[in-house]
Amino acid sequence: MNTLINADDSSTAVTSAITADWDADTENTPVYAIVFAVAEAEGVDPVDLPPLYETIDPEALNDLLSSRDDSTVATVEFEYAGYAVTVSGEGTVTVRSDSP
Repeated sequence: MNTLINADDSSTAVTSAITADWDADTENTPVYAIVFAVAEAEGVDPVDLPPLYETIDPEALNDLLSSRDDSTVATVEFEYAGYAVTVSGEGTVTVRSDSP
């Protein structure tokens, strides 16, 4: 996982982002990558996070992103555990938190 921190000098807001890769052909599914990236951002064990299924249907998300063909790229964005989550059909997850 990669951690990116972007501080804009013209604002007091600090945006931090954690990125992770997923691969539908392995156990590292989009859902797995989301949970572990958010846990890293929070500094907690993944089991300490709220259930992802209370925010989005994990099975549907994995199916949507894993069943894509090469001519289309899906991107799904949603809020989870206080973070903005972006999941790309190209195999990346980005978890962002904006702090004032």
